[in-house]
Amino acid sequence: MRIKALLRLFVTFILMFVTQKVVFMLFNMSMADGAPFLSCMASLWHGLRLDIATTCYLLLLPTLVLLISYFLKRFPLRKVLMPYYILVAIVLSLIFVADTILYSFWGAKLDANDLIYAAKPKDMLASLPVWATILAFLVIGLIAFHYYRRLRHATPKDLDKPHHLWNCLWVIPAVAAMFLGMRGGLTESTANPSYAYFSPHPFCNHAALNPAFNIFHSLFKVQDLSKEFNNMPESEVDALLGDAYEPDSTLADSLLNTTRPNILLVIWEGAGLGMVGTDSVAPNLHRYIKEGVYFSNCYANSYRTDRGIVSVLSGWLGLPTTTLVKRPDLCRKLPSIANSLRDVGYTTKIVYGGDIDFTNMRMYLSETGFTSVTGGDAFPSSLYSSAWGVPDEHVLQPNLLPQEEPFFAAALTLSSHEPWEVPMHKLDNYKRNAFAYTDSCLGAFLDGLKASDQWKNMLVIIVPDHGIPFVEGQPTSDIAVARIPMLWTGGAIREAKTIEHLCSQSDLAATLLCQMGISANGFPFSRNVLGTRYLERHQFAMHSDKNCLNLVLPEGCWHYDCISRTLQPADSNNALFVEALLQRLYKTTATL
Repeated sequence: MRIKALLRLFVTFILMFVTQKVVFMLFNMSMADGAPFLSCMASLWHGLRLDIATTCYLLLLPTLVLLISYFLKRFPLRKVLMPYYILVAIVLSLIFVADTILYSFWGAKLDANDLIYAAKPKDMLASLPVWATILAFLVIGLIAFHYYRRLRHATPKDLDKPHHLWNCLWVIPAVAAMFLGMRGGLTESTANPSYAYFSPHPFCNHAALNPAFNIFHSLFKVQDLSKEFNNMPESEVDALLGDAYEPDSTLADSLLNTTRPNILLVIWEGAGLGMVGTDSVAPNLHRYIKEGVYFSNCYANSYRTDRGIVSVLSGWLGLPTTTLVKRPDLCRKLPSIANSLRDVGYTTKIVYGGDIDFTNMRMYLSETGFTSVTGGDAFPSSLYSSAWGVPDEHVLQPNLLPQEEPFFAAALTLSSHEPWEVPMHKLDNYKRNAFAYTDSCLGAFLDGLKASDQWKNMLVIIVPDHGIPFVEGQPTSDIAVARIPMLWTGGAIREAKTIEHLCSQSDLAATLLCQMGISANGFPFSRNVLGTRYLERHQFAMHSDKNCLNLVLPEGCWHYDCISRTLQPADSNNALFVEALLQRLYKTTATL
């Protein structure tokens, strides 16, 4: 009886959420923007994992109550759970109706950041006419009553105490299954909004995303960034930063022989110069450095992949206290190279051989302009040789490139990541051996492209997501870890040269777009390092680590601790500059 009751509750919740998706799509069909019918229907399937996760959370209390019932002679189960059902019915119906109605005005799913309006319902309902507000509350009441009736109907009225307590052993596998459901399965990533993203059509992804899950998941990610590092008047911030980030579309040097090349961006996992700076580890990289444009004084903006890809693809500085890919409300509003190139007719595609739902990456990539997002689940399971996914040799293949031109294709490598398991033994040092393996895959891939007709009109950009410690005991905050290679090569390069300008990986966006004659004004923290005025400006690079950052200047490096708000070595001018930069960064991010 108890197992049956739990299963009936599970099915009831799942049916609620599936019905919500259908109603959401029907109500907001005007927002579908040409999404195919089958893709819309696929939202029901692709959203199921988050529906299951939400259901498992909601079943925790009923499961506990069912366990307690074993120790009482006669247990009024329905009466005990009635208050819980009423609360759940009201909350779920309120979230569902608000999400469905407000989507047509906001074009985005409800999340925890929208709860700030709950303290001022008048502001939250400002988008709706009075009649719609009254109707909305009436609908909420009717749906809540329906939900309550369904849950009540799925629950037995009374339960008798069983003759043997061993009958309650079913709770063990049930709780284990619920834990897996809440976690989202056995993959590296835990359940997150990215699970619902499967289509190039945002409407389909938004329809698949369970609104209750999205709110409660984001509840723990909310951070009022506008209040962080807010220590001085904006006029003082402007004076301290000067023209460091003023847009500059001029060109002091033209690197390309065409303004519309096909572009391949390879984001090499962890490939700081401390690891790949020698021929013994990365002979292919250094071979292509001699043939391309090499930025020799470049620094990563952060220390982890989820932060580094935002710097590379969106030209955004790394925040030392949070990661933006876990903030759907913010990362979907970020500028991006992919969106800028799509606007001028480029086909966009990105491939990663691992769990692309990890740290919400799929959602970030889909929202910022990649029409095709391919993760490790698209590769045969037989190719997996490490916990992270398939080896790089299977990712760096010709099918990485779209058929339609011009294209912007990107690949995230993963083999040069712990546990450093690669199908090659070249170097005794297992870490460097992993980097040597990725270098060999990259070399073979580029050599194949170079021998093809595609090479003539291709720009290949190689840049790491971050660096890693290359000496035992070295912290990730060591500025030597952050120094990275950035290489532009391919037939679209006018001539080989080395660029010694101090820059960051976040400067790739503006530098690339300006070389192509495309406006980069929407990238507030990306600088065109080949602009005519760049060398006259305050040159610096910023690398953030957890609760700290490094300010790199031509004359040296300064380390800022975000907790104690101190700079080492002490320098009052640089301390003020860092604080002004952080205030600008956080305030700009908060107002996306």
